Amino acid sequence: MRVVIVLHGSQDPDYIDSVRHFAENVGLYYAFISYSKPSINDVVGDVYIPLFIGYGKDYERAVAVTGFEAPPLLEWPGVRDFLLGLGPGLYVFHGENDVRFISDLGKLNIRDVAFLKIEPTLKNYLINHCPGRVIPVVFTQGVIYKEILTAVWDSCPRTEVLRPLFELREFMNYFKDLLPWLIRSTRRVR
Repeated sequence: MRVVIVLHGSQDPDYIDSVRHFAENVGLYYAFISYSKPSINDVVGDVYIPLFIGYGKDYERAVAVTGFEAPPLLEWPGVRDFLLGLGPGLYVFHGENDVRFISDLGKLNIRDVAFLKIEPTLKNYLINHCPGRVIPVVFTQGVIYKEILTAVWDSCPRTEVLRPLFELREFMNYFKDLLPWLIRSTRRVR
């Protein structure tokens, strides 16, 4: 079975390299819905797995483009334990005002959380606190990860910022272990 992971895409070469490296390490094909090559139209697969942290506009677009729906990261079995295993620290998400995203994140019951784009924002958090560690809950290098780095290091230059999930050996192992479940949980919607 030819499995293709599908991500948003970016013009940032670090983002593309991050996805390529991860796909090679987990033995899957990859495609993007915008900005990057290979596009979803360039990669033939039996199953397309949209990989997103949570629900939102980009997730919905990926489902519409691929015709496949997969649970976002926030709904994966054991994701809370996995995330907590990376820290203590401040968990930073991009943020989306999608009701399902907010609900799924709330179900994780993780105490220290901030966002780039919605409240409570990372910048506001850093005005009063410099955490020892920041855990970006993003898959790849790229614009979002770099915004997190800049915000943290401008306010708290001694704070440790973890690499994106795709670059963490722990995440690669978690993903590989969960892949059979993820394939079973992906469904065709067209």
